Amino acid sequence: MIGYGKALKEIGVTYLGNVAQSMKMRLSYEHGTMTYCLYLAPWNMSGHNVCPKGQHCHEFCLNGSGQNKCDELARGVEGSKINRSRIKKTKLFYEDRARFMEILVHEIESKRARAKRLGYGFSVRLNGTSDLSPLAFRDPISGKNILEIFPNVIFYDYTKVYNRVKLMEQYPNYDLTFSYDGYNWDECEKFLQNGGKVAVVFYSENETLPKQFRGWNVESGNEYDMRYLNSPQTIIGLSYHKTANDYKIVNGKRTFIKPNTTFVVNLG
Repeated sequence: MIGYGKALKEIGVTYLGNVAQSMKMRLSYEHGTMTYCLYLAPWNMSGHNVCPKGQHCHEFCLNGSGQNKCDELARGVEGSKINRSRIKKTKLFYEDRARFMEILVHEIESKRARAKRLGYGFSVRLNGTSDLSPLAFRDPISGKNILEIFPNVIFYDYTKVYNRVKLMEQYPNYDLTFSYDGYNWDECEKFLQNGGKVAVVFYSENETLPKQFRGWNVESGNEYDMRYLNSPQTIIGLSYHKTANDYKIVNGKRTFIKPNTTFVVNLG
């Protein structure tokens, strides 16, 4: 695209999405894949709710982990530079979809070319900290959604919106893992019975995972993020990452308080 750098400068961000932004994405390299991931402002942080089923998990969102955990603890949620950047990206998505899509397509094309040049596989995760349908990522000029624009690129996501799993039947380049939130086990089991994968977050002091959960085998999802590589009809076990919200002042000291939520299965 013409004026990519200028467009980003006007928006006030350095990129929309990127590769190797988090430890999980960096681990992708060890499995021969470069993953482009987009991180938007989660839940309703931007004034737009990008997580329609996030009522049970938004307080423990990965948005507050990793580098942003340090940023939020130092500057607060509103003062975090990472949060402010993600809010700008999210507002652009809702307020100027044409410009957002132009930049997104350019970045995916650029990173795909780089991956090919370096001998890596390539995949895209649109929802690093959101749960939007890929159909919403549509070029208003051509009318094509992002899955149609890149039919030979693997896209994958986690979702709590059950009806969205039907998109896998329509688009062979789209892989979905359903997410357990403590209240949607009926939908999780239905998806497992139909050959799908379900992500479950576990908390334990030593980050160990169980071998089974509710009668289904558990595979670790900690080694890499490309869920399309996991076995069907499997629970994908994810170790809980501490977020900024988990730290409270106790006796004058900032102290980690383990999560008390249905979203996380507490193993003790």
